[in-house]
Amino acid sequence: MRLRELKLQGFRNLQDLRVEPSTGFNVIWGDNAQGKTNLLEAIYLLGQLKSFRSNRRETLIKIGRDEARLSAGICMSGVCHRFELLLTREGQSADIDGKRIVNAAEMLGRLKTVLFTSEEISLIRGNPGGRRSLLDRAIFQTNSGFLQIARDFQRCLKQRNRLLKLAAEDAQLRPWSQKLAESGARLRQAREIFLQRLRPRLRDCYRTICGGTEEVDLGFSERIGLTTDDLLAELHRTAARERQYQQTLAGPHRDDLQFRIDGRPLKNYGSQGQQRSFLLAFKTAQVLDLEEQTRQSPVLLLDDLNSELDSFRRNAFFEFLLAHRGQVFLTTTDISSLRERDLNPIRCFEIKAGKVQPDPSMDS
Repeated sequence: MRLRELKLQGFRNLQDLRVEPSTGFNVIWGDNAQGKTNLLEAIYLLGQLKSFRSNRRETLIKIGRDEARLSAGICMSGVCHRFELLLTREGQSADIDGKRIVNAAEMLGRLKTVLFTSEEISLIRGNPGGRRSLLDRAIFQTNSGFLQIARDFQRCLKQRNRLLKLAAEDAQLRPWSQKLAESGARLRQAREIFLQRLRPRLRDCYRTICGGTEEVDLGFSERIGLTTDDLLAELHRTAARERQYQQTLAGPHRDDLQFRIDGRPLKNYGSQGQQRSFLLAFKTAQVLDLEEQTRQSPVLLLDDLNSELDSFRRNAFFEFLLAHRGQVFLTTTDISSLRERDLNPIRCFEIKAGKVQPDPSMDS
């Protein structure tokens, strides 16, 4: 999978641009607060239809503009397509090859990206919802049916919560409890299938790329049931409290994915270095899983990797990137640290006050 052209108009602080990236490494360098991460965000948006930084659409549109247009030429298995995304203050719309996309699932996941950013490290210590989202985004990229599974569950959850707020009779609540349990079981099963595949890769990546001697693992904090009957039993146990709080208190939306090191919660016992290593190992394992499941290399988006990792982890990860042979977009404030690396092929872009210009000093 390759991004062969990127065009942006009215996006964030960036001046309107058109770039033709390298099929290998693409280095975006410049001082802080110039717009480097904005460029990665635009690519991520074209693949995920949402930002990894903000849920407010208006913040994505350049001040003084009414809309932002993002366009990319994407090549997959020798076939090229044109993706376009229009953002307005009222909403967004997407096209593929000039045809309007009615169902977001038609575009979601076509451009497969794996993102590494320092902002994601906060997920380790943050609320469970952030960790569930991290997992679910990874699953969706290899399981095209997962989006519908998640949507079915959310629809049932919304309806059941509405009935709880209305203090509905048990007879009204019961069919939605059944539907919630059925859709929730499918969601939990999809998560567990992915985790079973990822765990051995995660452990191997932590040892080989991060140099860690600790045993790492990830899974849900409590033993959760994977069948419809299991989830119905959970709902029965929480029924009285659900009436009190007027919301559903059992199900996949409450499950807590924990990252563990030597059997203990990483958020409580892991150092900053161990937390960064774990997240890097997770992303690397995700890349390997994506390649095996889809037979395509995802586009890697690495935000300021140099400042987040020590020299050992940087060197080990660059060895992985060189062997990976996929397309990489990497931001940095210090391009000199990359000159000694044999990154080939490579294109460099310098960014100042939102203006992106080719920098041929390292091109190959």
